Amino acid sequence: MTARRWRRCAVVAGVVIAFVLATACSGPRMWTSVTGKVAGCAAVLPLANGIVHNEGTLTLVRRISKSEADALSRNLGAAPPAPPRSQTGSPRPHRPVRFRWPKACLVVYHGDYPRGTIVGASPPAVAGHYTLMVLRVRHPSVERILVTDRLPPSLKP
Repeated sequence: MTARRWRRCAVVAGVVIAFVLATACSGPRMWTSVTGKVAGCAAVLPLANGIVHNEGTLTLVRRISKSEADALSRNLGAAPPAPPRSQTGSPRPHRPVRFRWPKACLVVYHGDYPRGTIVGASPPAVAGHYTLMVLRVRHPSVERILVTDRLPPSLKP
């Protein structure tokens, strides 16, 4: 094999390897990783840490559905938030508004949270050792915050 031909093969091989790596790192995933459920919630972790004022220990992070979040709220004695209302007086004919639950994660911190420490908690006058936060993922924001002394059995880590 001549030196020229050898260099051409090396260049072609390099381009093929670069293409395969770029495709594998940026395209949709065929296989899921072990941390896939947690990785989807990584964007909300700084928000959750700020809510608890950097106090406590991160205990649980996982995706949560609307029905799970509502059941969790009822289980802890808080009413689930009401669905958003449609605008009134719109010129278009009335069609039922479908509210789609955003991708959300449940983040649980364990620590000492006296009454009034966690702003936005439901109910607000509760103290406890666990702060459970349901946070929207896409544009990190708070869906609901619950403070309790006992962790429901379904959430035991």
